[in-house]
Amino acid sequence: MNSGIKGIMKRCAAAFAAVMMLAPTGIYADDVIEGKHKAGVIEDVIGYLSVYSRYDEVTQAKMFREGLLKAVENNPELYDEVMKTILESIDENSEYYNSEETKVFLENISGEIYGIGITFDMCADGVNVVSVIPDTPAARGGIEVGDIIVSADDTELAGMKSEQAASYIKGEEGTAVRLGIKRKGEDSIIYIDAVREKIVGNSVSSHVYDRDSGKIMYIRVFGFVSNTAERFKAELDSAAAQGIDKIIIDLRDNGGGIFDQAIKMADYLVPKGSTITTEDHKMQILNVVYNAVEEDTYKFNTAVLINENSASASEVLTAALSENGCAYVIGKRSYGKGTIQTISNLPFGDCMKYTMGYYLTPKGNNVHKVGIAPDLEIDNTYTPFEIEKYTKFGYMNVYDVGSRSDEVKTANELLQIWGSYDGAIDDVYDEDMSAAVYRFQAATGLYPYGVLDLTTQRELYTRMEKSKVMQDNQLDAAFDWLENAENTK
Repeated sequence: MNSGIKGIMKRCAAAFAAVMMLAPTGIYADDVIEGKHKAGVIEDVIGYLSVYSRYDEVTQAKMFREGLLKAVENNPELYDEVMKTILESIDENSEYYNSEETKVFLENISGEIYGIGITFDMCADGVNVVSVIPDTPAARGGIEVGDIIVSADDTELAGMKSEQAASYIKGEEGTAVRLGIKRKGEDSIIYIDAVREKIVGNSVSSHVYDRDSGKIMYIRVFGFVSNTAERFKAELDSAAAQGIDKIIIDLRDNGGGIFDQAIKMADYLVPKGSTITTEDHKMQILNVVYNAVEEDTYKFNTAVLINENSASASEVLTAALSENGCAYVIGKRSYGKGTIQTISNLPFGDCMKYTMGYYLTPKGNNVHKVGIAPDLEIDNTYTPFEIEKYTKFGYMNVYDVGSRSDEVKTANELLQIWGSYDGAIDDVYDEDMSAAVYRFQAATGLYPYGVLDLTTQRELYTRMEKSKVMQDNQLDAAFDWLENAENTK
């Protein structure tokens, strides 16, 4: 054999040996090679060929691209899996939704859903409850912010993407779902039964307080959906019409939502021409500065309440008001989600949500993983509910519409505190009382029929006995600050 042939053989042998070294030790047969090992081999081969292949145009990016696209072209059933993997590789806030998931996702931000009345994000154990909307099945059932929903009926939620988990919690109006709750301080799973309702228009609520210094309007924003800015403006108009010049905006436990809604809400309150926020992109040419364009119609002294669960759009609104000198911020440092996601429709009824940039505060600060520090940091306190103030049921009588008793009055009081009753506190068992008992029974897994039977009496008393009452020091601090004129920005 001549030396030229020997040289070629050596080169071939060396290359063959190098390729063989790429395979995981002890794995040769297809039936024992797992997917992750095959993926590892492909990655190593592409890395190797990008170095040793002679052609300049052979790059890792080209080989990955060609391999991926040809695989999907030949196996279209891989499309969903590939798209999910691509989006999830960006960050924890980027997701792909197939056509069915897209319907759920768009419904979730439309401001009208059928469910239990919570906002949430996903964690390792399941669904982390970010906020609970008042007068919803979740609130009446006793679900709390910070609870982790680990199961819906018989389905474990750990490891799911958000829209998949939501599809198990939401459902048709009037249907029931049994939720397994993991709660801090509890050793065992708590089970709560909730009957799904239409949740619509509950992103904003308000209450006017008569204080010694005059009226103060309290505005609670639970989330940022498609109609939140409109409803927020309606509350501002109502305050102005009543001659109210002091407002509290409560963004506690508000995990965010639609970015544009926060910008519109800030525009109502910051001076015309001032910066609200800036989109910060990879390419500076794409950066967008949002300035206030609305006329300076409203003149309010404003306090904003935030806590560790206030995130994203909540932080956009808080920073815009605070850094433009339009509000005093009270509570705890916010969550620190400073990224912006956008939604793009895809050809098959599917869509993708991806992180397109950071948002910066009016002064150019990036709050991502940092949060916003309040002007006044203060904690709320919790004390056991004083059940001894209320007469214990004798567990001798059953009450229905038309009944009268001191025990009915006790039930009225406890159900009002629990959140299912807002009628008169008296000894008359009327239709409102029956509806409140029905809601309590449905939410706690009892047979729902609106009769205050002995089992319902025991459940109500026991639940209230174990509950705690929050002393809202943050709200009290907001009242104190607004009533102290010289502190107002």
